[in-house]
Amino acid sequence: MPTLEQQKYWLGLHLIRDFGPVKLSRLLAHFDSAEALWLEPDAGLMRLNLPLSLLRQFCQKRRAITLDEELDRVQRAGASLICQADEAYPELLRSLANPPLLLYARGDISAAREKCLAIVGTRKASRYGWDVAHQLGRELAQAGITVVSGLAQGIDGAAHQGALAGGGRTIAVVATGIDSVYPRQHQELAEAISENGAILSEMPLGSPPLGKNFPQRNRIISGLSLGVLVAEAPAKSGALNTVAHANEQGREVFAVPQNIYNKMGEGCNILLQEGAKLVRAVDDILDELDVSFVASQTLIQAEANPSVDAAEEAILQHLSAEPAHVDWIVRQTDLPTATVTSALTMLELKGLAENAGPMQYCRARPPGN
Repeated sequence: MPTLEQQKYWLGLHLIRDFGPVKLSRLLAHFDSAEALWLEPDAGLMRLNLPLSLLRQFCQKRRAITLDEELDRVQRAGASLICQADEAYPELLRSLANPPLLLYARGDISAAREKCLAIVGTRKASRYGWDVAHQLGRELAQAGITVVSGLAQGIDGAAHQGALAGGGRTIAVVATGIDSVYPRQHQELAEAISENGAILSEMPLGSPPLGKNFPQRNRIISGLSLGVLVAEAPAKSGALNTVAHANEQGREVFAVPQNIYNKMGEGCNILLQEGAKLVRAVDDILDELDVSFVASQTLIQAEANPSVDAAEEAILQHLSAEPAHVDWIVRQTDLPTATVTSALTMLELKGLAENAGPMQYCRARPPGN
């Protein structure tokens, strides 16, 4: 594992503006280490069989960086560094054609070396999309899968929160500097993620949420993962950009089927037409990835509320994000109508069910969502 002294040379290379992984890889190919490249005199660099304009640009920008000051900034931000020479660098990411030279991290980076699955989708999630992402995030976490997403509002936030609710680990790959949280509403969520997984960024400290950074971030989300699940997304979406990276990287692509009238979910149906794996339940993902479900299937709400009686628990097993009519619930549970209506009232009072219209009920969303 590189020492801090060695890491600062990787940091220096990373901070040379307008030099992405491809350009820097061309330079590094001529040296044994980042340190050797950084310390090579200008005259020695000019003798390399590379374009002179590239070499002059590197030498000029290198002189403007003070390594010790930059490393101190990273430490004061509470971040750590993972460079390509580090054993902790995720192997799936290392296999990419253009892997990040260096990642900033808050939390336990070992979560990225476990089996990971990305859940992505629209920021303008419907109730259905949010609940699907939350439920699948929770069940994947219970199965021992690390859930990867981008910390955005909507589907990303639901996936992270679901993984945390399932007692598992989750990774947020962000498109800003790791010293800031975007969106600001996810400050508490970001803290919880760093305590139960990690926040990762390829962007230097202080980087704002620029649009051009998100596609670059998306290749890391898919690159860390065995597959990418799109929970809900329109036909034109950043989530489909992540899918494009997944296809290039040879990752599995999964999609949740959507109501054909829901434009926010049209991208999922398009993906299914193009051959994405259809997901009806978490087992569809686990079977494809050949992962055994190691967690209990006991309903989370029932575990958290031991006071629910047998009738209430039976009803909960048939409630979902989609409203269900009382008559349908009666038929599914084979309980008397009076028992069902009484139990639904109690479930409302306990915060486990919601009245979705005349004689219609659905499962309650977690508080604050």
